[in-house]
Amino acid sequence: MYKIFLLSLLLGTQQDRLERYLQIQHERLGFSGVLTAYQNGQPLYRVKTGQASRELNVPLTFDARFRVASISKQFTALLTVLAMEEKKLRPADSLALFFPTLQHAQWRRITVEQLLSHTSGIPHNEGIADYWTIKSRLPLTKEQALREIFQMKLRPDTLYSSPGYFLLACILEKTYGKDYPALLQEKVLQPLHMQHTGVFTHTQIIPSLVSGYHLLRDSLIPAPYRDPSLMKGSGDLYSTAEDLQIWNNSLLNDGQWSTNIRQQLFTVHNRALSYGYGWYLRPEQGKYWHGGGTFGCSAISAVYEKEKLSIVLLGNVSVLPVNEMLADIEKIVSGQPFDMPAPHPPVIHLGDEQLKAFTGIYVAEGQELRILQQGHQLYAKMGNHPPFEIYPASEREFYGRKVNVRLIFKDGGLEAALRGQIHRFSKR
Repeated sequence: MYKIFLLSLLLGTQQDRLERYLQIQHERLGFSGVLTAYQNGQPLYRVKTGQASRELNVPLTFDARFRVASISKQFTALLTVLAMEEKKLRPADSLALFFPTLQHAQWRRITVEQLLSHTSGIPHNEGIADYWTIKSRLPLTKEQALREIFQMKLRPDTLYSSPGYFLLACILEKTYGKDYPALLQEKVLQPLHMQHTGVFTHTQIIPSLVSGYHLLRDSLIPAPYRDPSLMKGSGDLYSTAEDLQIWNNSLLNDGQWSTNIRQQLFTVHNRALSYGYGWYLRPEQGKYWHGGGTFGCSAISAVYEKEKLSIVLLGNVSVLPVNEMLADIEKIVSGQPFDMPAPHPPVIHLGDEQLKAFTGIYVAEGQELRILQQGHQLYAKMGNHPPFEIYPASEREFYGRKVNVRLIFKDGGLEAALRGQIHRFSKR
């Protein structure tokens, strides 16, 4: 009885801490969403904060449907491995087999295995000409989308590539003679009774689908439009936290998928990214996860094989630091010491000339940090990562919201405080 009392006390404490944590992130970042943690298929914690519609003042519910962006890749990967197990596909099958009119020899040699593991050299979406300014907004046909993808220039390095997963979805359609939504429904959603998951389209009203918002500078705006036609198989699904728990549980336990299928998904095939098929991996920890972000969506889903634990975080505000939030949630769920995030300091006003003085390239140990100015706003850009806004808390100290970093500018350089560590950069 005493052990039961202690367990209930601990669960209650963790639930309270998770509720407080999400409320703080709601106030700091505008986070609005649902968090669930399950163990052995049973709920441990369920927390929600924010609104499904700010315009109509509709609160979120646990059965709210969210777009899940790149978490969609987990499903395309499973469908592809299923096709391999059914002897309908082979890892070494090349694009030439499915797209015989391809002219470029390098494109023709790309294999199914390379598409799954992001080792094909196909760039991410930005490799498509005018992607963010024009193409991402257009309702392209499959043929038009393929034409845009095949016009990209391949690169010799290993790249995370959503267009690669678009090609996998097209290959699956050719292999089975069915469109991707029907195949997903037949092979995954119906067997698992995932009744609240499907393929998003702007031409269909989806019950309980949340409205999307975007964090722009200091305020939230309605999420900018992005057409899903170039996101097939790579980022076009919607789901609920409960449905994703069903999905995760099916991969943590025997019964639904063969041992071979799970081994294929959860084996590192791309060491540079520590990526399997559709999942990022930390094999030594037994942790497998994938995040997702698009306009109006910030999501992450993770499973922990040793603990038979699953954590799902879905939000309708973009683009928030879900990987960092997951790391915080892991500490709370496991009872580790954890300091709640501090509220952001108020933003002070600095003139354009003051801001311009901070712009430039800063370097440290092979890393490059660029400070950019657009209008009255400064941005920080680390390496190949997208830039994010930084805000002045004093004349020399700035902080990020989408990335929880603090920058202190000094003569000839800056200090960056990130995840408890101080990184010192010199100005080039």
